Amino acid sequence: MKKNVFIYGLLLVAVLSTACTKDADDSNNFANLQADVETITNNVSTGSWVITNFIDSGQNETGDFTGYGFSFNSDGSLVADNGNNTETGTWSITIDDNSNDDSDDDSSSDDSSNDDSSDDNSIDDCNNCSVPQLTDVLTACSDWYVDKLELNDNDLEDNLSGYSFNFSSDGTMSVSWNGNTYTGTWAASGSGNNIKVVLTITDLSDIEATWTLHEIELENGESKVDLRIGDDRLRFKNTCTIGDFSAGSSGNSTGDIDFNIFFASPADFAELSEDWDIISHTASKIELKHVSGGNGGTDLLTFEKQ
Repeated sequence: MKKNVFIYGLLLVAVLSTACTKDADDSNNFANLQADVETITNNVSTGSWVITNFIDSGQNETGDFTGYGFSFNSDGSLVADNGNNTETGTWSITIDDNSNDDSDDDSSSDDSSNDDSSDDNSIDDCNNCSVPQLTDVLTACSDWYVDKLELNDNDLEDNLSGYSFNFSSDGTMSVSWNGNTYTGTWAASGSGNNIKVVLTITDLSDIEATWTLHEIELENGESKVDLRIGDDRLRFKNTCTIGDFSAGSSGNSTGDIDFNIFFASPADFAELSEDWDIISHTASKIELKHVSGGNGGTDLLTFEKQ
């Protein structure tokens, strides 16, 4: 009997210890989020900011805000002024209600730490991919390069070393290498794991084909678009920072904080009204994204300090 009591006591201690550890982890995470909110708030509430990138529903509308300086005031007002017109809205930074959601999805995101984690074609890496999302990713960044090219079990990426790829929202693409420029087209259709990407560029026959989008991998400072045809593989890579579609799986807190902006009018400014996710932030730059619940498109917004 004493032995059973002793074992029960050990089990109770283990359970209580585990619970306390989880509570401590949650508390530490919340404290870290609060610290990040304070840091971001202090950064943006000083000086004047300008919009250097605004992609709305696949359209680059940065020019709508040329000449406007934005002031994020400590009273929650957001004032945009270009010397002639003044528009006033509101802003706030809050911790996402879902930031403590311990979803099992994180377990699959750990695979991204392995550079070749998506080699298994049976993995559904693009369940939630969409054509608008792919368009946002490819067109928001410039000078993509081929990180991996495997054809018939041969590694051919070295053949395209130094080539820079640029994709436009009108379906055209250009490739620069050693002072030469090649032009072609690209098109995407479908959804989820059945998005077909047609690359047409006669000067580069190795990549000219109809590929299937396998994965979009976005982290702070790194973006990858992985295409497949059976066992053949083409992966574009970029050091451009445009977001993390895995909702913060890279281990930082940016996916757990909302940057809220509201303008009632005019129409151009009303389009900025969203509860934006923070991609990255420094004392002089903050990058935001918003994934539409309707068509899955991703809007991008970047402020930089003047």
